[in-house]
Amino acid sequence: MNDGMFTPKDVALRAVGRTVVNFQRLEHCLKGLARLGSVEGALSKVQRDIERRAVEASSFTLGQAIQAWIGIIANDGPSHERTDDLFEPTVRGTFRLEGDVEALNAHGVALKALLESRNNLIHGRLARFDWESREKCEALVQELNGVNEAIAPQIEFLAGIGKTLQSIRPEDVEVEDLNGPVK
Repeated sequence: MNDGMFTPKDVALRAVGRTVVNFQRLEHCLKGLARLGSVEGALSKVQRDIERRAVEASSFTLGQAIQAWIGIIANDGPSHERTDDLFEPTVRGTFRLEGDVEALNAHGVALKALLESRNNLIHGRLARFDWESREKCEALVQELNGVNEAIAPQIEFLAGIGKTLQSIRPEDVEVEDLNGPVK
């Protein structure tokens, strides 16, 4: 653990810093994806809703971003109720993450466990930690290595979704006429 240049406290503090950065990366991914979800209504309303979501998501805490994301992946889709507006087109947009339901549930459980771990660490445990104890510093480093190993696949999964969404072209989007055939 100690390569001669760093004390156990130094190594533990570096591990804390690495973990905090990884939690920030996770939060960043979740905030970006928390903007998703179904939208429906007159075009101007949908545009306002999308702008509002972006503003709201940017101020989310990690817990709020996790809750928003879990709500999005649990979504069953839009109501398919037509919203008539004589002066403006009606649009509906849906984001649905399809896949193994058990895997998606496990993803949600893992995110909630990471949140609990982060909150425990950041909101109290470090303030009263015995930084002068070699054994406690070494145990903390081992624990944080495990936390970072748990964060990594979550970031990879979320970042993969983000990259895929960024690569969507207009021809990849399915368009359906909500009002039926034009007469």
